[in-house]
Amino acid sequence: MSKTTDLTKRNYTKQQSIIINARYALSSSEIDIVLTLLTAIHAEDKDFKDYQFTLKDLEIKTKRSWNSKQLKETIKSLMSKPLELPKEGSTGWTIINWFSFFDYEQGLITCRFDKRLKPFLLDLKGRFIIGNIEHLLPMRSSYSKRIYLLLKEYHKFGSRKFEVEELMNLLKVPKSLNIYNRFKEKVLVRAEADINKFTDITIKLTEKKLGRKVKWITFEIRKNEEDLKAFIRNIRECYPNQKLIKTTMGKIIKCSTKGLLYYADESMADLDKETALKMWHWMHENRKSLLCYQTVCN
Repeated sequence: MSKTTDLTKRNYTKQQSIIINARYALSSSEIDIVLTLLTAIHAEDKDFKDYQFTLKDLEIKTKRSWNSKQLKETIKSLMSKPLELPKEGSTGWTIINWFSFFDYEQGLITCRFDKRLKPFLLDLKGRFIIGNIEHLLPMRSSYSKRIYLLLKEYHKFGSRKFEVEELMNLLKVPKSLNIYNRFKEKVLVRAEADINKFTDITIKLTEKKLGRKVKWITFEIRKNEEDLKAFIRNIRECYPNQKLIKTTMGKIIKCSTKGLLYYADESMADLDKETALKMWHWMHENRKSLLCYQTVCN
């Protein structure tokens, strides 16, 4: 029997770009299960495992209440909604289920990702996207979660442009949303609000028409500075003069009671303004690895 998987310790998912840009449509609860199980994959894994976890841990992780009947219906629906992956350089395609099986017995759940997903989720090279489910789970719209992942891939470039029909196709929206005004109201506007409220990026939607019809949409993507500010306030208030991070040169960084970052060595020198700003950004992006958080996270 496989060792029980602790879902509560890890929050980061890694997916290759082709998975992010695959065609699929899941409900909010279905995509939450996928994202939660993606956190169970470790960087050193060479093959998928049978992941075992309790219903209670699933509730804690997804922040949802589940019972066996709800779980069964959600899993049956999830298993009927495969990914559609395009073949690079051709008009071909591959259709793969997320999981090969699920098993439930007395509050214990066992599952395994489909082996055909190995190239896209294990031993990743090239372009892949790291997502923090602490940003994703609070969004109740599955479209908001998908759009966040699609834009997170491009956050370093500052924008991403879609043809409207292309984005509708990626999200596999129902016919009721094929009219642009409805699509904008039910999907785009909500995604903009959700992403700006809950995640580490902010977005702004602009439209470009061909004649009278909106043909293209562009999302401007920026770092969510409010999220960064909240992180800095937390460090300054809760962790003064505690070890935060060790630099590549082996120096420990701390934050003084005045809120300034400094080297915790004989010099006790404050970081200059430019270096400190870069360090705040780096620590924010890698906050799960901070030394001051280790007693909480482990």
